Amino acid sequence: MRFTPLTELDSISVAGDPLAEVQGAVKILAEFQYNQSRLVAYANSDSCGILAVTDSEPKGNRIHLVTKWPTESEGSNTYPAGPYNSASGAGGTKTWAFVLCSKSAMVIEYTPGENGGPKQSRGQATVTAVPNTPDTSRIIIGDPGARRQIEDQTHRSAPPTP
Repeated sequence: MRFTPLTELDSISVAGDPLAEVQGAVKILAEFQYNQSRLVAYANSDSCGILAVTDSEPKGNRIHLVTKWPTESEGSNTYPAGPYNSASGAGGTKTWAFVLCSKSAMVIEYTPGENGGPKQSRGQATVTAVPNTPDTSRIIIGDPGARRQIEDQTHRSAPPTP
């Protein structure tokens, strides 16, 4: 099945331009507003990434992860629409993110360091809670077919852990 590349998905605009320092043309694909923070997912010509910022310090990045798209001979086929490269990182004692990135989809697991999932989300994304981890969201970004296939697989298997 052919999936729409991330760079061909519709972009959204976000307040405050948190990605002003990122090199190259950036397409913001999704934004998730939590109680005191937000997560922005984006793609450019050869990679994708996420940026988590707090509302009180919009220029102080809590987490910024970027991973290049894998070539056909590298990466993992953890989910449909792969292969994927991954990155993970912490942004404090209770803030953590894990990103899988392919040319056609992103799968993000994000713990914002505050209770609950996002209060608002925008973009071509599906958000669900990670089982047995109520403060961690699984975010799937891609075209509707890719999101549906990835979501179906996440319900059948345990999530990857770095």
